Amino acid sequence: MRECTGVEVGQLRDEYRRALEELVAAKVSGGQLAAPPEPVPAVDLMAALQESVRAARAHQGG
Repeated sequence: MRECTGVEVGQLRDEYRRALEELVAAKVSGGQLAAPPEPVPAVDLMAALQESVRAARAHQGG
């Protein structure tokens, strides 16, 4: 099935649902749960913007 947006609906996967089902199965069976991954630090958007403006000004010579 192809939508007018070009997205193949059959190719989409619900990763949250899969992870939740694995969690429930592990809890029911009494198994050990995997440790959650370490969070990735957030990007400081203001610092990135300021650096971008600085680089653009330096490139323009002013």
